[in-house]
Amino acid sequence: MPLRSQIKKALTQSPGSVFVIRKNITSSNVTVAQQALSSAATGNILVEKVIFQTDATGLAGMTDFEIGVSGETYGPNLLVVEAASNLGASAIRIAPHGATFADTTTDDGMTVRAAVPFLLEAGDSLQFSGSVAAGTGAGICAVVVVCRRMAQSANIVAV
Repeated sequence: MPLRSQIKKALTQSPGSVFVIRKNITSSNVTVAQQALSSAATGNILVEKVIFQTDATGLAGMTDFEIGVSGETYGPNLLVVEAASNLGASAIRIAPHGATFADTTTDDGMTVRAAVPFLLEAGDSLQFSGSVAAGTGAGICAVVVVCRRMAQSANIVAV
């Protein structure tokens, strides 16, 4: 690999660099058991923002749509949780939300739990699930996760 390419790779993979993963999740694929959203982290990563954005159908069936961490050592296992009723047709929910007022069901912030930012440790992965019941229907939720590397070449990818 030419030196120029090596330098570019080192800079884009350096601690403090930001990267984004995205996964589209179909409502009927959401189960109560956690499923993989990402690969295992290859180094410590700070998850800075999580966005849920639905299509014209949205999510249905489960009580809450949840993002958790496998192998979580610090903090809660379920870090981002939103009521499925707020993820219907053409919805968006953002954590953390930029508003200076309390989150409500109409300000686009998460209404159940939004423990963001959080540490995703090396070896841990992001998971998704639904509470109480499995999801139903063909609605889609795009899950976008904005991450910052805390170690050289730390990475996760959507699976």
